[in-house]
Amino acid sequence: MKKYFYTDGTTNFGPFTLEELKQENIRRDTQVWCQGMKEWARAESLPELEELFELVPPRFHPEPPPAPRPVASVHRQQPPKSWLTESILVTLFCCWPLGIPGIVNASRVESRFYAGDVEGAEQASDKARRWVMISFWVGIGLVALVVLIYLILILVGVAVSDSYNV
Repeated sequence: MKKYFYTDGTTNFGPFTLEELKQENIRRDTQVWCQGMKEWARAESLPELEELFELVPPRFHPEPPPAPRPVASVHRQQPPKSWLTESILVTLFCCWPLGIPGIVNASRVESRFYAGDVEGAEQASDKARRWVMISFWVGIGLVALVVLIYLILILVGVAVSDSYNV
């Protein structure tokens, strides 16, 4: 009759018959040995011990949590330009409907950066810059149009007044 030994890693227990080993409540990963084996092996690897684990589920090994993002490296960098000041200025002095999206995107830059979303911060910065430029050039265009209309009205007024002086 085969006699089995098992170990907890520091102490060896046994010898036990198969019936006695059932009473020891060993686990699947318990290291066991019996005469004829060269080395210790996991209990679940021995076919004659399979019946010990029929109603015992395998040991649960949860997946390790994902590694945290390297926050320290994010804080060593500078956040992208927010364009907040420029957005506010073009909203006040140039073209307010087009400056508002610039302010909205500019306000997202730093919060995304310090939350670790460097790519999102760069995208928000690019969008804020785009809206600042659009608002600025539309505002310049509108001012130029107003000046042109004013000059045309002055020229028409001068021409009309000259025709009355004749």
